[in-house]
Amino acid sequence: MAKPLKVIGDQGHQSWDLFLKRRGALEAQMKLEVCDGCDMCGSRCVAGFGVTQQEWEAVKEYLSQQPSDDVERVRTQEKTLPWPGAEELEARVTYCRFRDSANGRCSIYPARPTICRLFGQTNWLPCPIGAVTAYPEAAADVWNQYRQEKRKTWEEWQEEENPPPVSNA
Repeated sequence: MAKPLKVIGDQGHQSWDLFLKRRGALEAQMKLEVCDGCDMCGSRCVAGFGVTQQEWEAVKEYLSQQPSDDVERVRTQEKTLPWPGAEELEARVTYCRFRDSANGRCSIYPARPTICRLFGQTNWLPCPIGAVTAYPEAAADVWNQYRQEKRKTWEEWQEEENPPPVSNA
């Protein structure tokens, strides 16, 4: 029997809503116009990072509103590929499950998690082509607040929602 997702109390929702306002204020200070059409941060979109339950739910909601053929096309793409620039070493990288490698873009961009929103816009995740030269001072504070939230990988949230059947063997 599937375990229900943990319900977040009103205080949790209020805390998350305050965080989203703070993150939105930070985004308003970011130099996002240089990102329009640029996908150079895409090489950083690797698997295994944690997201909050709210972000997990927001991505699921966003995907439910997208054409199922598009969602399936991205889902079935090969995500483990040669590491760019290290092909001769046979180094490989596993990209984020939402990375649309055929089109060179994020398939969930409007609903992307906080870590993704910070790519190229902070001094610890700098713009890979140097187009963003000044970063908002509030980025570290927003990141530190986000780090306090419970986070799991996409796979962990999915398993919690749909745990494997228990064997009686």
